[in-house]
Amino acid sequence: RAGSNSPNSRTPANRPRGQLTSVRLVRHGIFVLADIGGYTTFLSDVGVEHGKEITSHLLNGMFEVDSDAWQLGNVEGDCLFVYSEDADDPAVVFMYLRRVYERFRESLEEIVTGSTCQCGACNRSGDLTLKFIVHRGEFDVERIAGQQHVIGHDVVVAHRLLKNSVPIREYALLSSAMSDVAAASGLATIDGVETYDDLGSVDYVYVDLAEVRADFHRRRAVFLSEADADVVATVEIEAPPELVWDVTKNLDQGSEMFPTLVKAETLTGSVEEPGSVHTCLHGDGMHLVHYRVAYDPVSRRATDRLTGVPVVGRMLQTWEVQPSPAGTRFSFFYAVRQDDEIDDPELQQAIIDTIREHARGDVDGLKAFCEDDHANGLPVD
Repeated sequence: RAGSNSPNSRTPANRPRGQLTSVRLVRHGIFVLADIGGYTTFLSDVGVEHGKEITSHLLNGMFEVDSDAWQLGNVEGDCLFVYSEDADDPAVVFMYLRRVYERFRESLEEIVTGSTCQCGACNRSGDLTLKFIVHRGEFDVERIAGQQHVIGHDVVVAHRLLKNSVPIREYALLSSAMSDVAAASGLATIDGVETYDDLGSVDYVYVDLAEVRADFHRRRAVFLSEADADVVATVEIEAPPELVWDVTKNLDQGSEMFPTLVKAETLTGSVEEPGSVHTCLHGDGMHLVHYRVAYDPVSRRATDRLTGVPVVGRMLQTWEVQPSPAGTRFSFFYAVRQDDEIDDPELQQAIIDTIREHARGDVDGLKAFCEDDHANGLPVD
């Protein structure tokens, strides 16, 4: 057909070439931004190379959660942007947020307990936090330089809400259009409003994720007992349980209690917080990383996952403080996990014997330290 290949044949007669036409956004969905907090400070500690590996592990893990229903909008540094055109049940949407949060926490534990890097900074990944921004509205997609981009006014609103005045570290902020999801969470909601120069006032509610985090740790808590331990070391201490329990929480005095310990340090969190990270340097050069798996102040017991253990790599350690006729019965329980299977029974037994010898020395050192404190009448917190 004549003229079918001319440029003007593809341009409407009533629009000059180069003039854009308005396009009505016909797609509707829910937008979720999962933003990692503390990343800038963390990156300055670990460097780009370590930071890249850690961030990749975290973001990939979060995106894999229900990736059939939630599409990737973009990855923006330390922020994962996903959207869904199918999600409509408020309870299902919040369950998705919970699962993403739990996967984030699992990934942090994998990083801390699986890292062979002893720079110290890598083990501070436990300081990282997660917050969510959730909004719904119209959108469209376009391709720029071969990459898909999600565009629209409501997408802009969601991103603007990353800058807000919420005073807590881990939360889910839900725009007024998503208040039904906040209600379905079963958590206490707090109202908020932000004002932006280009958008005006935006109302929202937010929920604190502290209870979600606590529930995550409760469900994963494990406490060893004599029945399921490879090594048991128990000692009777002539001092009240309250004093012994308080002493075990004081890492600053660790080298005074345990014969082989040179230095103990808390890297992230506190000694009373599951998910916290601690390190212990021993006189033989052994450097152990402790990831606190469980902490029960009522029953006076706690569990750490230890990494960096020579030969075996990792093991679980539970310590327990119980009242006894002498005053206190203190116990160490160890479950040894061999990263590489050891076929030699004699070597296996030698490893167990070495751990038992260290544990025996530790409980004897703790006994002497606590009985000396008790004899000197030191106060119990």
